[in-house]
Parts: sequence; C-alpha cells; structure tokens
Amino acid sequence: MTQSKLPSLADLRGEIDRIDTAMHELLMERGQIIERLIEIKKTAETGSAFRPAREADVVRRLVERHHGRLPVELVVQIWRQIISTFTYVQAPHSIHVLMGPEQEGARELARFHFGFGVPLVQHSNPASVIAAIARERGDLGLIGLGPAKEPWWEKLGGADQPIAMATAPAIARAASPRPPQAVVVGHPSIDTAGLDMRLVAITLAAAPKAPVDAVLASATAGGKHHVLAWGPREADEAEIARDVAHGLPVEAVRTVGYTAKPIAA
Repeated sequence: MTQSKLPSLADLRGEIDRIDTAMHELLMERGQIIERLIEIKKTAETGSAFRPAREADVVRRLVERHHGRLPVELVVQIWRQIISTFTYVQAPHSIHVLMGPEQEGARELARFHFGFGVPLVQHSNPASVIAAIARERGDLGLIGLGPAKEPWWEKLGGADQPIAMATAPAIARAASPRPPQAVVVGHPSIDTAGLDMRLVAITLAAAPKAPVDAVLASATAGGKHHVLAWGPREADEAEIARDVAHGLPVEAVRTVGYTAKPIAA
C-alpha cells in the first residue's frame, strides 16, 4: 500500500492565501450591502445603526457553531470588529469612556467591544459620560461596573436621559464566568427589543449582609445604599429587588435599561 503524498508547505500556504482572498472578497461584499442598506434607510441620525440585540444574537450563533483549535474568543473579537466598524460606517458616532486610575482596562475593553475605528472620548467621571450621551443622541457610553463612589446609574432611565442597553465584554468562559465589567449606555430611542435581561436601580436603607450574584454595582450615598442589579426581563422590578435586598426593606426600585443574557463559551 502506498502512502498518500502529503501536501507541501507551498501547497498549504497557497490554500491559506486562497482563503484570505475569499475572506477579503466577502468583507468587501458585506461593505457593498451596507452601502445599499444606508441608501434604503436614508437616515442622517448618527448612531441609529446600533442594534444591541442583533449584535448579541450574531455572537451567540458564532459561539454555538464554532469548533476546532481556533479560540472562540478570537472569533468573537474579529466579529465584534466587523460589526462595530460597519455600524460606524452606517452612522458615525463616538464612544464616551470613563478612564482613570480606577478604570485601568477601560480603553482596552472599549477597543475590544467597539473596535479600533470608532473614536473614543475620555471622561473623568460617570456623570460626564451620561451627560454627553444625553446631548449627543447617537453616541454611546461605556462605564465600568463594581464598587462606585456615587450611584451614577440613578441618572439613567429618566426623562430625556440615556438608558443601559448592553454589557461588556460580549463573552465569558462557562467554566469560570465573570460578571460584566462595564455597561453600555445610549439614547432610549435605540431599539432594545430582544434584550432578555432587565437592569434596575435599587435603594436600600443599608447594605445587604449577604452578597448576591445579581448585583453589578453598588455605592453608599446620602445615608442610603444604592445598587445596580439585573435579572430576567420577564421578572418584575420588585422581584429582582427582593432578591438583592436579602431581607432588607426596599425603599425604591426602577428599571434603567436592558441587556442581552451573557454569552458563555
């Protein structure tokens, strides 16, 4: 029996070149479709192309069908670059990012989530980010989660104020899931249909003694404990608040936005 001849390095490199050319052709074809989409929509509203639910659905389908040695995180990063870049092409906008000593990874997270082609605008506090989004209706903001000096999320969801509409990063390892590191805020005119998690602002008389997985951020101000938490969209505000309060009376609770369920790889 004769052993089949193995392909040469030149053959394999030729195959890689062929695939690279095909990928480039498809990207250019995608760009042509985006141009047609812009013409059909005929919209001059900046940022109107942002569709957080669709983006989450695209990434979820990538993770579900992926196999092989190529790390799925790299695949997600590539697609996030593609999605974000074409979103920017459809409707140019800026990303307002909170940066400072307590936000060391903010720039890297913003680039990973929104790509390298979208302009970043630096801010020194969350209130500045939210105010900028309220003024620039098509822009988006990225604010880190966790312990906070003030309950900045209380400024979300009011009249003519931005709402939360996504979390970042887009993917977490199922074996060791981590809570989201940041929340994306935008103008409430952006469609959030299809986002399956509710984000709520909760006010308590004191900090709960037991940690709760639903808590994304917390701060103490004005003698009260303030919490940003999340739960299934179908759960009402009171149900999520009771889980977070862990037996404490809930003084106030209201919805401040929605996001997609985390994507586990």
